[in-house]
Amino acid sequence: MKKKLSLITLLALSVQGLFAQGLLSHLNDTTNKRSLFERVTNIEKKNNLFNLKLHMQATFNGAFTDGTFKQAAFKMNQLRLEARGDINDWLSYRWRQRLNSSNTPHALDNLPSSIDYAMLSVRLTDKLVTSIGKQAAAYGGFEYDLDPIEIYQYSDMIDYMLFDFMTGITFSYQITPTQEIALQAVNSRTASMDDIYGQLPGDVEESRTPLAYTANWNGNFFNDKLKTRWSYSLLSLAKGYNNHFYAIGNELDLGKFNMYLDFYLSDEELDNRGIISSLYRLQGDADCIKNARYESWVTKLNYRFQPKWNIFVKGMYENASVYKHIDQLEKGKYRTAYGYFGGIEYYPTMENLHFFASYIGRSYRFTGKAKALGAENYSTSTLSIGLIYHIPLF
Repeated sequence: MKKKLSLITLLALSVQGLFAQGLLSHLNDTTNKRSLFERVTNIEKKNNLFNLKLHMQATFNGAFTDGTFKQAAFKMNQLRLEARGDINDWLSYRWRQRLNSSNTPHALDNLPSSIDYAMLSVRLTDKLVTSIGKQAAAYGGFEYDLDPIEIYQYSDMIDYMLFDFMTGITFSYQITPTQEIALQAVNSRTASMDDIYGQLPGDVEESRTPLAYTANWNGNFFNDKLKTRWSYSLLSLAKGYNNHFYAIGNELDLGKFNMYLDFYLSDEELDNRGIISSLYRLQGDADCIKNARYESWVTKLNYRFQPKWNIFVKGMYENASVYKHIDQLEKGKYRTAYGYFGGIEYYPTMENLHFFASYIGRSYRFTGKAKALGAENYSTSTLSIGLIYHIPLF
């Protein structure tokens, strides 16, 4: 308890340091939305041909495991550079790259995991748009849909996802001003089978068409008070092995108060997320597990009690199980994970900059089946202060 109190004091002093040292003073923050280039040169951009932004999330974290203090350190969680623009009224582009991620190209798509977007969008009609290249998979759910820079901690369902930014093609059709459907075909993986799954069962053969197909529906109702992000995806993992991924997201927006509730279900004939396989491998080298199931409920509530202040809480309930026994692990649940977050955000002058203080708690509980493999219950917690800034460079 004394260590936690000491860390809280240190976090508070660090907050004072952030403001006192004026880390952002050279950016001349105002409510003006002009880019840094426009402010420095006093030359106004006349078109939307090229826009450049730097996205960053920096924190000072204090980490605990089972109540025992482990570490306190500064960390640059996110640092992404993005360029996008409209070449004309029917053609646009987007590129975004993580500056603190691996730049080694993967075997299948010849692109590194650091690149989120490298795509062109073509407006075929007033209602139909196609996007070609590396892009976000068109999954539903509001946690998945949020800008990664704004996420303090993902659920395990998203955090262990290996197929969020993929190369392929998407067609989006706006049925009405408030309803949109999207159909997408992308690669189901980026790297080789061995890199993703490790040791594979002997009967698993590589698919000749390692593709993922997604149908997505986005809806707005009651003047944007209720929004939906629903999807179904079929991913070809290997020859004869697929992944069925369902995402149902609903958001309620009442002005000062908003919340979302997401449900995710992933039936994986080969364990793509690897959580169940990691339990199986506690006893030594073993094949990737077949027939893994992951289920997640995620909710977040925000209350903007003052124009510059927001408080939030977030909860997660997630299960990992085997849905059918073949020749590896017996059927049943192996792990339940709980997430409980809370925090406060301060927006000093504009929406694209805010400071925050947060608490992130995670608890992992294993069933008798998992404990027989060597798993043990544990919990983690993290106290953080930091900033999130979307810097308009040009």
